[in-house]
Amino acid sequence: MTRYLDPARSRAVLIGASNFVEADGLPSIPAVSGNLEGIRAALTGPTTGSLTAEHCTLLRDPSSASEIGQALARSAEATDVLFVYYSGHGLVDDRGRLYLSLSSTNPDQLRWTALPFDALREELATSPAAIRILVLDCCFSGRAFEAMSDSRGAITGQIDVAGTYTMTSTTANATAYAPTGAKYTAFTHALLAALQGEESLTLDEVFREVELALISRGLPRPQRRAINAAGNLILTKRRRAVPPRSMSEVSNIQPGHHFSTRRQAHDAGVHRPLQAGICGTRKTGAESIVISGGYKDDEDNGEVIIYTGHGGQDQAGNQISDQSLDDSGNAALVTSCLDGLPVRVIRGWQSGSPYAPSKGYRYDGLYRVTSYGSKTSLDGFLIWQFRLEACEGTPLPKTQQQETLEVLTESKVKRANARTRTVANKSERVPAAVQRIVRSSSVRRQVREWHDNRCQLCSVRIEVPGGSYSEGAYIRSLESPHNGPDATGNALCLCPNCHVMLDSGAIVLGDDLSVIRAGEEVGMLNTHPQHVIDLECVKQHRNRWSNAAMPTSTLDTTEAERQRISIRSGTQTDVTEPAPRNVTAGTGPNS
Repeated sequence: MTRYLDPARSRAVLIGASNFVEADGLPSIPAVSGNLEGIRAALTGPTTGSLTAEHCTLLRDPSSASEIGQALARSAEATDVLFVYYSGHGLVDDRGRLYLSLSSTNPDQLRWTALPFDALREELATSPAAIRILVLDCCFSGRAFEAMSDSRGAITGQIDVAGTYTMTSTTANATAYAPTGAKYTAFTHALLAALQGEESLTLDEVFREVELALISRGLPRPQRRAINAAGNLILTKRRRAVPPRSMSEVSNIQPGHHFSTRRQAHDAGVHRPLQAGICGTRKTGAESIVISGGYKDDEDNGEVIIYTGHGGQDQAGNQISDQSLDDSGNAALVTSCLDGLPVRVIRGWQSGSPYAPSKGYRYDGLYRVTSYGSKTSLDGFLIWQFRLEACEGTPLPKTQQQETLEVLTESKVKRANARTRTVANKSERVPAAVQRIVRSSSVRRQVREWHDNRCQLCSVRIEVPGGSYSEGAYIRSLESPHNGPDATGNALCLCPNCHVMLDSGAIVLGDDLSVIRAGEEVGMLNTHPQHVIDLECVKQHRNRWSNAAMPTSTLDTTEAERQRISIRSGTQTDVTEPAPRNVTAGTGPNS
């Protein structure tokens, strides 16, 4: 479950080495100074900052390892989150061990003039913080993973139990990139863009943004290692309030609309990322996907798409490792499946599908993720695949042959567009209006998020691959004649079983939020401080079912009998009021 850090119980230590005193030593890195200021501003600034300035220690050009040790010792006050950032030269000795440069570092005497990464690792291991975040922006920084995963294991085990998130700018054998004259190094520039974006992102989502930014520029691929759900932490606040992202059609863009480039689709708001094939997060679900031939296991049958998730590929498009549902794009599609959210589908000319456009990209309407599962890919590694089916009203996309042919016979048009129910005859059209209740998915999703998908009646949390499942249920039905409010006070987070029992009146609630089943109190409703239940809705639901559950002969009773029935069923009906003669019994689901 995503969460923010606790400012009072969290600390940050930012270390940077940009200038070096040895005459024939290391070259200076002016961008490191900008890195330190940028990270400090992101963590403590008025717009995105989640820490106070006094809880963020900045060490600029430390000359000795003891300076860093003292700063880390003071950070022992951190019991929630400890964030440690280093930027400078990464150096490797003749035994392959990683050292972090100091201002006094002599490359020929690393053991005595640089900071051994092992020393930093041990400090992290002894921290009482629940989550430790380590970010290394230096050459060979990927060797940190080897150090944390060594066979000796004692320190590694301590870190793994508490939860760590390590992010590095390069692999174990690659150099980092610092453009001449730039304010920031390439890695930290991408990191700041993610931390200071319009939306609050989890660490996993931040890494994904950084990875895409660097790969798109042909720069070294960053690395990460997450233990015990540390990747679900949100490090910085939202920069500004933004309207909810559209999980439906984009205004003025109809299915069949062509775009010459991904940039045009981005500018139109149809698919915002310029590189990623999946747009969305675990929290919000997937907004859109692009089918562009990136994965050889994809299947495109027009109305039904088997879409391969993200991850595990090399730059040549070969699957070289297993995929995971922890990937933010894959997690977004899981959320869309569990929540029933529509996804915009864009097809690219590169996909090789008969339904792909002959050039550029084409928006093909809304699809729903109806199921997902794993299988072994054609390259022999585990992949996750998602089945998407066209929503009602989404036209069947044209094939390339249909796009290139100038003339189609009328019968071919009928077959190609069967789902649009196009007819040849000129039947009279009569305008008609249909009224329906549009339920707010955000209301039910908010309630489910508050309760972490745990049923408020029975406390069951249904675990599925990639997440958990629950249903948002309305206490007072939205349909006429009940006309309940579409608000969180009228919604509960329930498992499917309890949802059915609530809708059918097998379970009602007392005014004290006791759970009543078959006239007997069986427990209390699980609550959340932010989830305030509307007691008027509770009373309406209870009154709706109290008499309906009784035999017909009890509907015409004396005042004393009505009082006794009210007490037994848990209602608070005023005995001076006449009993209702017309009882409305629900016959369908409330949600």
